[in-house]
Amino acid sequence: MAAAVAQGVESRIRTLAQTKRIRIKDYFQDFDKLKGGAVTENQFFRCLWSALGLQMDAKDAEVLKQKYMRNDGSVNYMQFCNEIDLNFNPNNLKKNPRDQTVEVPEFLGTIRSVRPLPPTDEEKLLSLLGKMQKFYQYHGINLRTCYEDFDRHHMGVVTESQFHRQFPGPPDVSDNEIALLVQKYRDPDRPGLFNYLNLHHDLVAIQQHMAAQKELPSIGSKKNMDQVPIIETGDTALNEIFERIRVAVFKNGIRTTEFFRDHDKLRSGIVTESQFKCGLSLAVGKEAQLSRAEIQKVVEYYRVADDRVQYREFCQMMENAFNIPELEKKPLQNVVRPQRGALSRTLKGLTDEEDMQCEQILQKIREQVQRRRLMIYPYFKDHDRGVAYTRVVTPTQFSRVLHYLSLNVNPEELKLLLRKFQDPASGDVNYPAFVQTVDKEFVGHTLEDVSMIDQTRTNVPVVEKEVSAEDSNVSFEELMARIRHIVLTNRLRVIEFFQDFDPLRSGFISKTQFKRALATMGLSKLGSQDLTEAQYQMLAKYYESSSSPDKVCWKQFHDDIENVFTQPGLEKAPTYQVPQSEVFRVPKPGTVNWEGASQDHLNLVAETMNRLQQKVNQRRILCKPCFQDFDRHNNGHVTKTQFRQCLTYLQLNASEEEMKALEAKFCNDMGFNYIAFLQELQPYTPPDFMYEKRLEDVRQTNVRTRLPETDPISDLEGVLIKIKTKVSRERLRVLDFMKDYDKLRSGRMLKTSFRRALDLCGFQLKESEICILEDRYQSRKDPDYVEYTQFCDEVESIFTFKELEKAPLQEVVPFKPPEEWKQNAFKDAEEQQTFENAMYKIAEKVRKHQMQLFPLFEDYDRVHRGCVTESQFHRVLTELELGSLVNRQEIELISNCFLINQGRRDVYYIGFCDKIYEIAKFEWRKP
Repeated sequence: MAAAVAQGVESRIRTLAQTKRIRIKDYFQDFDKLKGGAVTENQFFRCLWSALGLQMDAKDAEVLKQKYMRNDGSVNYMQFCNEIDLNFNPNNLKKNPRDQTVEVPEFLGTIRSVRPLPPTDEEKLLSLLGKMQKFYQYHGINLRTCYEDFDRHHMGVVTESQFHRQFPGPPDVSDNEIALLVQKYRDPDRPGLFNYLNLHHDLVAIQQHMAAQKELPSIGSKKNMDQVPIIETGDTALNEIFERIRVAVFKNGIRTTEFFRDHDKLRSGIVTESQFKCGLSLAVGKEAQLSRAEIQKVVEYYRVADDRVQYREFCQMMENAFNIPELEKKPLQNVVRPQRGALSRTLKGLTDEEDMQCEQILQKIREQVQRRRLMIYPYFKDHDRGVAYTRVVTPTQFSRVLHYLSLNVNPEELKLLLRKFQDPASGDVNYPAFVQTVDKEFVGHTLEDVSMIDQTRTNVPVVEKEVSAEDSNVSFEELMARIRHIVLTNRLRVIEFFQDFDPLRSGFISKTQFKRALATMGLSKLGSQDLTEAQYQMLAKYYESSSSPDKVCWKQFHDDIENVFTQPGLEKAPTYQVPQSEVFRVPKPGTVNWEGASQDHLNLVAETMNRLQQKVNQRRILCKPCFQDFDRHNNGHVTKTQFRQCLTYLQLNASEEEMKALEAKFCNDMGFNYIAFLQELQPYTPPDFMYEKRLEDVRQTNVRTRLPETDPISDLEGVLIKIKTKVSRERLRVLDFMKDYDKLRSGRMLKTSFRRALDLCGFQLKESEICILEDRYQSRKDPDYVEYTQFCDEVESIFTFKELEKAPLQEVVPFKPPEEWKQNAFKDAEEQQTFENAMYKIAEKVRKHQMQLFPLFEDYDRVHRGCVTESQFHRVLTELELGSLVNRQEIELISNCFLINQGRRDVYYIGFCDKIYEIAKFEWRKP
């Protein structure tokens, strides 16, 4: 009895441990430092509570203690863990270990409902569960995942309202059937809760039961899933379907696996029936023209026991139809390729009557094509812009080409032609087949099927005549001069085009390599100079190697061409005069040597140019734009006809004899050289080189005497007061501006850097004032340096003394910057007396009327700077009726007395008001 109770407790603990995926041994080992396999009683039950959250009653705890307690009072946790983790009994050899394995049910804190139902209700419930299982399997629904969002603690239960709210179907389930489910799976201990986990387990059990009933007994060995099946089957129709699919896969380069693998997340090689049908239709349904019945036949062939389909085996057979997998490991294996023409586009078959009608239509078109000598293939090819030419066009494009070529057919005849030449898979028209049918001159076969010696063919290749060096129309010297001109004009390094073909630097390359190098230099039809085959043969013959006739000495050719820049071995001949590069320039091919012309021609051209030049100068004609309109390639040449058109447009009339004389002088193989013609007609005078003159003007500007300074400070004390006042008001740290120029922190800096730092501080010192500072703080070690630290200490003394912590009894007197208006002085005593009288008159009236001066001044001082302009100062005095007490001279005298300079001439009204209040004997700032 005790053993049965202990097995029940162990089974419950085992269920919790496997559900939570916990290894209980790890919790006990923390208390077993010596790894003896035993812990105390309190530690044993403490581990069960911390690991599984299991709080056992006294009866179950006593049963476990009796089974696992040692004589010394400790609990053998090692034996307990082995019992919990043990899947089968290794000592029982009579029974299969797989049959001994017990898979415990999942435990989430719920228990199985024990509510009995009537037999009729049980039958209805079983039928309902079977219908639900089929619906969920077909739609891929998992009942457990539907309710997990409501079950936050993973206890396997939800409320009845949540069950009704999230019920996934089927939609034809009635309310009575749902009530029956609620009655069956309601939690017995917690009213109002529904045990959805038990319902999920019952549905899984029903699915396994139905799968076991459908499983057929195995006969012989089972089919291997990874093995490629034999292509031929007993069913002829199925073999035809497979053949069509293989041809479609091979022709269109379809990777069938890509259409199924998205449905197979675990890569098991098996998908559902609906997924296989969908993937097969998308892959080759259109290309192989598969019907639903044919797809179903393929499904039945690859179906497995659980009604799923092995797509991997199907894909391997289709993709390896004309290939063998891992062929690199089987070098002697013969690959079976499709027969010739098996993969070509076949024309759709028509009835006998339709064939006769179609042949009549094609005969009419054939006669028109032959009579009008039409080449219709290029017109269709212009519409075929697919990758590598698909050789098909759309029906609309087909009818458009026929209409464009005036091969008109009525709509019924067009439909018949389309049915004849349409591709059954894509619906496009196979235009090469149509062209080959109506055009006898068109050859749509491969070279293997065409006889090249057929004399009736019009496209027989022309046998080219052999060319030798004697066939060249230019001499060797003229050709070399032209090549030198190209190299000089384009600044080419000839050696770079040849040395890649001569890795051993032997100086010799083959004739074909020599020709390729010349073409790379631009001596080809695509380059700047068309080097004919005869000219190439002339160069190859001249530089041919004496020891090897099939090689060319490119090094000698390089030396002959590179002399346009310099001469080789020039260091050995220091007295050699290198000719100028201009002597190697040659005129364009076809240019006439005008020096050999007769005197009559020279006089005729000179008279014509003088007359045209006078007319151009009188009318101030700009001729070049007219010629440029005809020169689309901007090469400086136009045709003779265009030259005459330009002269007519510019109204520069000339006789036919004069035109021919001008063309003889300025024409070459490229046309009429209008650039040379315009240079003689309108000589261009280059502008003077003004750069040096501009530099001289700038230098003269910089050496001019500077303007005299206005009101400079002549003593050191005044300069320091000016700097200290600026620092005190704006709270500047002069040392921050100075130390950037002293990277080594030596306390010294150059005088130029000192001036630059003072300028950055914004002191606005004049040249003489800066010189005073430089003389005062000049370094004793180097006259070009300034001891800037002493200057900074002197300026910073307005705030505090340096090293004040060493002089605790020193009294720091704060620096009070002098008011700027108090530094204004009068010219003589008479001005001072006039000023005092005017101030007294204003103060007397202010005292009598107890007037407040500040508010009106502050209305004009929006930013509270304490100053206003002279016009605003005069306006305030007028508004206060104080302007009538003094004349204009006295007002100007008062303004000059309280004048301050803050970028402009302003009047310091605070000092004026304080002075008036002082004369009126008012209390401080209390009028």
